[in-house]
Amino acid sequence: MRRLIVAAAAAGVLLYVGANHGITATTTAVAGAGAVSGGTLSCTGLESLWESAGGSPGAAFMAAEIATAESSGQQHATDADGNGTVDRGYWQINSTHGDQMSTFDPAGNARAAVQLSGDGTDWSPWVTYNSGAYQGKC
Repeated sequence: MRRLIVAAAAAGVLLYVGANHGITATTTAVAGAGAVSGGTLSCTGLESLWESAGGSPGAAFMAAEIATAESSGQQHATDADGNGTVDRGYWQINSTHGDQMSTFDPAGNARAAVQLSGDGTDWSPWVTYNSGAYQGKC
């Protein structure tokens, strides 16, 4: 099942695996196939988005937990920080990283998370990681 999801993500389609294990295709394109229409994503959707952005499959679950803790899986989540910067998107990428990284574009936001986390090897830039708030989100 996991290979099917990853293959579909690579082809430009995000899949949702429901409780009955049926697969429902969405009309969402991913990295390299145009902008993702986004919206609110489940943990499974966030894992697929992470992997489609070049993220390690081994780090996808943690990435989804971080994104769920940071944005509740909401594409347009925004947090204005007290220092004049803004966190944007699923992974709440700070505006100090520039418009290409701090973006509401799902593919761009995921690519930024992959890069800033060292492909899932360093989550210390995320407050929800440091506080433990990510645990159990997925």
